[in-house]
Amino acid sequence: MNIIIPKHSGFCYGVKRSVAVAYTLAGQENVYMYGQIVHNPSVVRDLQNSGLTLIQDLSEIPTGTKNAKILIRAHGVPPAVPEAAAARGFEIIDMTCPHVKKIHTLVTEASGRGLDVMVCGTPGHPETEGTLGRVETRAFLVQDLAEARRVAASTEFSPQGLCLVAQTTHKKQAYDEIRAFLAGQVDVPFAPHMTICEATASRQEELRALAKAADACIIVGGANSSNVTKLYEIARACCPRTQHIESVAQLDVSLLEKAETVVIAGGASTPEASVREVARKVSSVI
Repeated sequence: MNIIIPKHSGFCYGVKRSVAVAYTLAGQENVYMYGQIVHNPSVVRDLQNSGLTLIQDLSEIPTGTKNAKILIRAHGVPPAVPEAAAARGFEIIDMTCPHVKKIHTLVTEASGRGLDVMVCGTPGHPETEGTLGRVETRAFLVQDLAEARRVAASTEFSPQGLCLVAQTTHKKQAYDEIRAFLAGQVDVPFAPHMTICEATASRQEELRALAKAADACIIVGGANSSNVTKLYEIARACCPRTQHIESVAQLDVSLLEKAETVVIAGGASTPEASVREVARKVSSVI
């Protein structure tokens, strides 16, 4: 059997940076991780076991707590969160990915100039919520071309224009289709920005090529991870025998029967050790 691990696999720069800082803070008194620092259950669980407290809202911090530190996740948060934390005298440790911060700047400036904003991303994802929270004009969240068509058909966009950005971990193909459609559809100034990070785009392109020649694919990473889910969707479209697992315990060996080439890939929020562990398991059972 030929086991292939893509070159672009495991933690991206932004995740490495935020997780490293999280571990330096683990165990200190009154340090709170606002939301999962990354969407990977094993990483979050280990940080909690190391002494870092996970919260989903500032109200979970006891009244009267002093000198608290709030660790902002790599996905970013709406501006109301650090504002509320500062009002309580908490220290903000902002580990928002630099690529996400770039999007925040783009939509803030566009909105400030009166442009409507369309975000190509996943509903309910913390990154999109953090981005939408910075838009003071009208904001539209779409996942694919079909949703963009529906919005365009029922909306008279601002005369100032329309700004288009993408969640950093969204499918590049979906963004490209939406951008091309809007460019030929809207009759107001159009300002598209390809904000899918290079690490995400590289992973998607490499995996698509490898999956086309594979007998089976295994995508390793959190079930709630946008970038991992997108990798699974891309691989599944090219290779029917594709499975998405969070850990080696979930491996379905039956999908590997008689497979000669197996691709094992991790997302930007997946520790490289998790991918290697799955590779060792596959080698031992097939």
